[in-house]
Amino acid sequence: MSVDGIWTSEIMGLFGWESIGVLLLEDGRAVGGGNLHYSTGSYQTSIDDVHFTLSVEFHGKPRTMFGSADKNLSVEIEGKIKDGVIEGSAYRMDKPDQNIAYRLTRRADIPPH
Repeated sequence: MSVDGIWTSEIMGLFGWESIGVLLLEDGRAVGGGNLHYSTGSYQTSIDDVHFTLSVEFHGKPRTMFGSADKNLSVEIEGKIKDGVIEGSAYRMDKPDQNIAYRLTRRADIPPH
């Protein structure tokens, strides 16, 4: 299955899954954002596995993630693809022992140019 498309992203919070934005995946490139941040990076797939490397920058008040509220984060995400959902975990490259459950849900194909 190709992962190219428009996806919504969520992290597991205290009260369940919390929406954090949208991620556009196309030809190995990942671009997205939410109401307080934007992210850019890349992804690679292998059968039903996906690996993301993202740079996240908050343009509003930073959200506390991984134990701190930093304006800029370098994040890795490892996940499994099944039935239009990618589930896995996200972690900071400088704190790989701290991770957050992460989920992407496919919402649409990318429209043709």
